[in-house]
Amino acid sequence: MHAVARGRQFLARHPSAYWCTVALCAALAAWTVHQRIDAIDAERAAWGTPRPVLMATVPLTPDDPLDTDSLRLVDVPEAVAPVRAVSELPEGARLHQRVGAGEILVAEDLTAAPGPAGRAPAGTVVVGLAAPDGGPDGAEIGLAVRIVADGVVLAHDATIVDRAGTTVFVAVPARDGPAVAAAERTGAASMIYVPS
Repeated sequence: MHAVARGRQFLARHPSAYWCTVALCAALAAWTVHQRIDAIDAERAAWGTPRPVLMATVPLTPDDPLDTDSLRLVDVPEAVAPVRAVSELPEGARLHQRVGAGEILVAEDLTAAPGPAGRAPAGTVVVGLAAPDGGPDGAEIGLAVRIVADGVVLAHDATIVDRAGTTVFVAVPARDGPAVAAAERTGAASMIYVPS
């Protein structure tokens, strides 16, 4: 007689052996699951306690509104959260720079300062320039440009921070600000777009 057939006969004659085997298998499965859950909890504890942070749900530019459609509050482990991550928006906050979808907002991404200077990085000044061809088309906020006048580069590191009508506001290093403003006053200043 085959071993499987003998085993089935034994279990048919002794149902308590069958139920003991089922109980043993169930206990072994429960113990394995419990061990896995403990291992997951230990790993989670190693990452630190969760902390709420604001995360962008879509790519955002400085012009975009900050609301529940574009931001959500999520809990992330302390080890993942940036040091200056924010969990709520300050009064009158708006974006200082571009933020990608899934990025956690940090204090440096936000500004409450009014006007174009609120979007300018530290160490820069903002100068208003006439938009190319009389319109701001192509002059997107956050775009890197260079400011030139009479064939001389006045500001190598400039960034468009705001637009208003036919004026484009550009943040330039503070040391270059006076030369750019003087060139704009005479109508000699121009923007050169820098490929990324």
